[in-house]
Amino acid sequence: MRVRELVMALDHWDKAGIWAFSLQTLKQLFPENTQALLKALARHSQARLIERVARGLYVNPRARCLPSDVLSALVSFLRPWDFNYLSLESALSEAGWISQMPSRLTLMTTGRSQTFKTAYGTVEFVHTRQKSHPLRDELVFDPRRKLAIATPSRALRDLKRVGRNLDLVIRK
Repeated sequence: MRVRELVMALDHWDKAGIWAFSLQTLKQLFPENTQALLKALARHSQARLIERVARGLYVNPRARCLPSDVLSALVSFLRPWDFNYLSLESALSEAGWISQMPSRLTLMTTGRSQTFKTAYGTVEFVHTRQKSHPLRDELVFDPRRKLAIATPSRALRDLKRVGRNLDLVIRK
């Protein structure tokens, strides 16, 4: 994949509102052998034409359609098959129950616990066995971020359940 081909493809998809790409998608756009594609992506990442945000996930940093909150928008790309909701320190901070801004976006997930450090910030997924159905009344969907957010009481219970520090919580 040459620079010109990549830029043209990224500009085309930007006009269609697409700003993030999985490695599988890029393989379909640029049908080269996998090793050559990975080398080209590494080279283009160094030149900042495309940005690798996680294993197998790339973002067009020049995209005009980039969402205002890229970090929250990355959640659905990082964990597309799992049930995720904003909770713990992030939800408590937004509700005013913690006076400090968290240094990362913290989410509960039915997938495995994992932390992703990206150029847009850090996303931390903490495993839960909870299913979405029983939590229906304790989650509020944010249409702007396309993300479910725990109520403060649910986020506090999650914080206690996973054994996180409660010292910053103002209201208990």
